[in-house]
Amino acid sequence: MKRVRIGLSAVLAACALWPAARQAWAEVDVVAPPRQVVLRQIPKKPTVLINVTNYEMPSSPDILNLGKRATAALERCLSDNTDAALRVVCAQVLNDLGDRKALPTLRTALEDWEEPVRYEVARALETMPDAASYDVLAKVYRRKDESARVKHVVLQALGALGNQKAVRFLRGELRRVPKKDDADVRAGVFRALFRSRALMARTTLVGDTVYALKSAEPALVYAGVEAATELRERALSQALIPLMDHSDAEVRNKAVYALGHIGDPAATRALQAHLPKVRESRMLNNIAFALERLDRKAFYVAIDKLAQHKQAIIRLNAAFVVGDVRRPEGLPILTRTAQDASDLVRASSVAALGKLDTPSAVPVAEKYLNDPNWSIRQEAVYAISALTGGKQKDVIYDRLFAAKLPRSSARSIRHRAAVALGNLGEPRVRDYLLACFETGACNLGEVDEFLQQDKTAPVSGRLLLAWAQGRHELTDLLGAKKPQSAGSVAESSFGQGRALRSNAQIRKAADFLGYVGGSTSRQALAHELNSKSTFTRLHVLIAAARLGDGAAPAQILKELDTAAPA
Repeated sequence: MKRVRIGLSAVLAACALWPAARQAWAEVDVVAPPRQVVLRQIPKKPTVLINVTNYEMPSSPDILNLGKRATAALERCLSDNTDAALRVVCAQVLNDLGDRKALPTLRTALEDWEEPVRYEVARALETMPDAASYDVLAKVYRRKDESARVKHVVLQALGALGNQKAVRFLRGELRRVPKKDDADVRAGVFRALFRSRALMARTTLVGDTVYALKSAEPALVYAGVEAATELRERALSQALIPLMDHSDAEVRNKAVYALGHIGDPAATRALQAHLPKVRESRMLNNIAFALERLDRKAFYVAIDKLAQHKQAIIRLNAAFVVGDVRRPEGLPILTRTAQDASDLVRASSVAALGKLDTPSAVPVAEKYLNDPNWSIRQEAVYAISALTGGKQKDVIYDRLFAAKLPRSSARSIRHRAAVALGNLGEPRVRDYLLACFETGACNLGEVDEFLQQDKTAPVSGRLLLAWAQGRHELTDLLGAKKPQSAGSVAESSFGQGRALRSNAQIRKAADFLGYVGGSTSRQALAHELNSKSTFTRLHVLIAAARLGDGAAPAQILKELDTAAPA
């Protein structure tokens, strides 16, 4: 091989040129894709999105990560980019950012030629209500060539304004009966008006609700019934009572529910008269609960008749309702229905016994501990446990968890028993519940109460292992337990996340470090305080604040001032 000699002078010349070459190379972004180039320019160059194409447009999450520093560029995009699809994206991101500085631009953009753009702009104006938006919103709503979906959002935006001019406008539209071929949008108008109810006199609001309840438009009636449930004014009862015969099941049930909450004694007779006509369990339950609120004596007379109905499904629902009312007066009814010919009625009755507020129900439930039907036997066990305040844990353990069970239902019976025992703090089901959670057969909600109570080292160790394997839903639970070595595991996970450049892992590990970190944890967290990701910085700062960093709270507030709403 022929050797090439390079003189010292040539090396020195090359070294002299290196700083200039390096600077030139840094200015030429040859590796970054176009979207990254544009993304970096957004906070510095408001015009960067004017001529951008879909190929160059950064993703919405990346823009959101810039926070309100992106507002100016997004406004110019919405105003000046000729691509309608990109204007839609810019309007959506402005909406997500919630930066009110963009409101003038958004109001102007409500006149955009493209309907999808106007729709997203209207959504943004609803999210950021401002009295100055009234004129342009009202103008768009009055346009005959505007689409129904834009008008619907505009209505909601008007309702969100908290403005008397908008209230007057909406009240006028509510009483504008649509022409023959026009769509009836009064339900949307009423809902928008109800959003401004704080600005209306109570009598005016009740009058508008009565108008809605007496309408022939089902959607408007339903909106009125929803409002009546919240208002709870007796003046609405007479308009609600006829709705128990409405053709729409949702209206019927909501009207009964509203009557029960209004508490007008005048509705009792109407509810009693309607009870024999009922052909659906939901309506039956709603009338029963409404009656119980209005007249307890009348309720038990009516429910006792239903508990003796010829149809088993009616008897079953009657037993369910008696249990949910949770009063000792229901014991005689449930004692009888627990002897029903239908096993389903019997099971519902025995389960209802456990809800009654009386120890007298215990002997009744005990009669079914050896019932040949395992569904009824289970309900008897849980009823006794509930009636004794969970003191009789052995009855669940011996008769359901450790008992010889029918093969077809053994798994489900034992699982339910283990969860129930875990909630009662029974240590004998520890291994079962841990394995159940570790294998995914149980979710955290089923075992959370037991795992919080159990302070033993094996439980904490296995949960810490599960967290390290990716079960990050355990963060809060383990943060409260603070098991030994948790800080080391959290720091190791944080370091691994940094090495892999996984923002998701960095955030999860930072959250955990905030609970269990030690003296070195704040130093570890400091490495990500300059992360390009706003949300990563926030997670890290919150963890630092929990670990006693006095400067972190002020920095969190500064970050939140520019961050997009979560």
